[in-house]
Amino acid sequence: MASPVCLLLVIVAAAHAATLSLDIHADFSYDLVIDNLVWLRSAPTSVTVGGQTFTTRNGSLRLLSTKNSTGADAGGSYTRYEASWAAGSNTWVTFARVYEQNIVFGQYFPTDFNGTSIGTNEHLLSTFPGFLIESYQGGQRGFVSYGGAMIGGMPGTTKVDLWDPATTSLGTGINGSGPVVLFNEDVSTTLVLGAFSNFMVHSQDKVDDALVYGILGSVESVPAGFAIETLVTLSHGVSDAVLAWGDRLLAQYGKNRFAYKRDFILTHLGYSTDNGAYYYYNTEPGTNYEDTMIAVRAYADSVGIPYTYVLLDSWWYYKGFNSGVSRWDARPDIFPHGLEYLYNKTGWPTQLHNRYWATNNTYAKQNGGKWDFIIDPKMAIPTDADFWNHLITDKRDTGMLMYEQDWLDVQFDNTPALQASATLARQWMLQMGAAAARAGVTIQECMSYVRHVLQSVEMPAVTNARASDDYQPGTNSQWMIGTSSILAHAVGLAPSKDNYWSTDNQPGAIYHVNFEPYNRLQAAVSSLSTGPVAPADKIGLSNAALIKMACMSDGTLLQPDAPAMAIDAQFIQQAFGSGGAAGELWSTFTRIGDYRVSYVFAATMTAPYTLSSAELGYDASTALAVAEANTTATAAVFDAGHPLNVKACGRWDFQLYTASPVISGWALLGEPDKWVRVSNTRFADPAFSDEVFAVSVRGVPGEVVHVDVRRPNGSVVTTDCTIPAGSVSQLIVTPSINKCDSI
Repeated sequence: MASPVCLLLVIVAAAHAATLSLDIHADFSYDLVIDNLVWLRSAPTSVTVGGQTFTTRNGSLRLLSTKNSTGADAGGSYTRYEASWAAGSNTWVTFARVYEQNIVFGQYFPTDFNGTSIGTNEHLLSTFPGFLIESYQGGQRGFVSYGGAMIGGMPGTTKVDLWDPATTSLGTGINGSGPVVLFNEDVSTTLVLGAFSNFMVHSQDKVDDALVYGILGSVESVPAGFAIETLVTLSHGVSDAVLAWGDRLLAQYGKNRFAYKRDFILTHLGYSTDNGAYYYYNTEPGTNYEDTMIAVRAYADSVGIPYTYVLLDSWWYYKGFNSGVSRWDARPDIFPHGLEYLYNKTGWPTQLHNRYWATNNTYAKQNGGKWDFIIDPKMAIPTDADFWNHLITDKRDTGMLMYEQDWLDVQFDNTPALQASATLARQWMLQMGAAAARAGVTIQECMSYVRHVLQSVEMPAVTNARASDDYQPGTNSQWMIGTSSILAHAVGLAPSKDNYWSTDNQPGAIYHVNFEPYNRLQAAVSSLSTGPVAPADKIGLSNAALIKMACMSDGTLLQPDAPAMAIDAQFIQQAFGSGGAAGELWSTFTRIGDYRVSYVFAATMTAPYTLSSAELGYDASTALAVAEANTTATAAVFDAGHPLNVKACGRWDFQLYTASPVISGWALLGEPDKWVRVSNTRFADPAFSDEVFAVSVRGVPGEVVHVDVRRPNGSVVTTDCTIPAGSVSQLIVTPSINKCDSI
């Protein structure tokens, strides 16, 4: 055996002075040390092959040798520390690749490993790394465990708890695996641990009071050359740490976090027929869907709602065995003249829903079709890249802009082939993504496990994913996406809240409750999400003014730069039971050049909370003018000496604050009749001096834009700017005048 490895390395986190050390011992056990305190000690390492599990716990997994090397990749320069192990007659490799600000742990299979399945997808066939769950000298620690469907946005799936051996809140297995965020009591030190490669079979488990990472236990064999990796990053705060972890993934796979902002459907107002919509498996009496959708368009035009596309859910195509898709074409009883006719009549491109494939689908060779499928007892899975090219290109030519792949969790759960192979699930997702990219179509993931969401970093066509349960009128918690939005944003996806009703009572729908008391809350969260904004009302029952709070007069959405995300105080309260915000408290921002405007959203707050400007990222010298969406008549002062007093509230009386920096006495408070008052879609080039404030205002020719500006004397003046033919006007405000001129 080579000389024992003893390594102490120092990693300086970007935003604070904490240092992360990896101390590797002679037997290749290891400690993660932060600021000279051991944060995590290693758990035993194991691998299954030939039907037998070999583990360091009993010595059956034997250390053969260790070595190190250096290199560089998208993450920068690294040193790699490697151990070779004997698992019976098989050689297996584990490694730690150490960069300046993170560590990648990995497993490598030099040869084919057969007989690897342990008979369940809830446990692992291999474990490395693994970390004991125990106390440490620095006090209590809390964690967020992302898991479940909808980016962990389904109720009760993403959990926050104390880091303690007795915890039952760590997600595990096929459903619960996802990033774990581990933090101290003031979140000044935060680790994020999660999958870094081969996301579809990367899983985690809690074994003997340890959190362990490895390959899904149902995988029957692992091919030679296969590797699986786990990323650990050090940062501070919860959202900042998850974003730093996501930065590393995006750099590794070459995906731009904000590429989704080029997606038409994510930047324009739409109309939805998804679950929760009035016209979900429901039409106007005596008419088909074709006539109903054309009538929706006519009604929207009559009341000035600028819908620009329509989401068509699962009601329009053919279904076969087990309610799977037998043929992804429009049924003649639904659209007698086809999808292209609907596009031509309404002018609306489409977001088209799809689900899992029926075993009797018409595309599979087994059923007389042209393409290769695996037919499992309940569902089928395509294995032919050309099938995806045909499917997506065909519907693009009818007006499809976005392909919605729904039921991802159900497909994965009920297709044994996906769980038995180390590579098939990734191939399935990548073929879908490649076909969409080739056709110029984007993808929305829906009912996705966290593993599907992480897989999207290798799929540039995936721009967004559902971050909540399906909307239903009157639902109490479906809008709570502040936590799932962090993970979505980290991996370059816009989180989707789903549709909403803009008025209270819409009789004739199919739901048990046909009453929505929280329209404003639903609308506000949709706009703050940066995801799709798509109301779903009955003809004649829309609140047009409420809907138009999201957009310009042509349907262009007015959005923040990033989704509204839960702030650290929310996680502190959830983990430790005190010291934080007792409810949903989120923040986001808009940046116009160097001018950074923040938004604070609060709902279901059981107690008031005093929010400092530092929690929004401002230094002590910055003063802010604050307007609240529901109550503001004058702008309050918010700075280091005057915190923002967020009131206790429910859903009806939620709070949405706009906080704009005061420069030379001036502050741009933006549009009082929009949820996102200051959007960089609307405003550009703010200029401040002692005597004058000026800003460019963009819009649709003829559109009237109402703009609030705080003057140096503390008063707020509203100016009505009519957008000229050139689409840009300049607002000028002095202590005595306010006017808009064409540019």
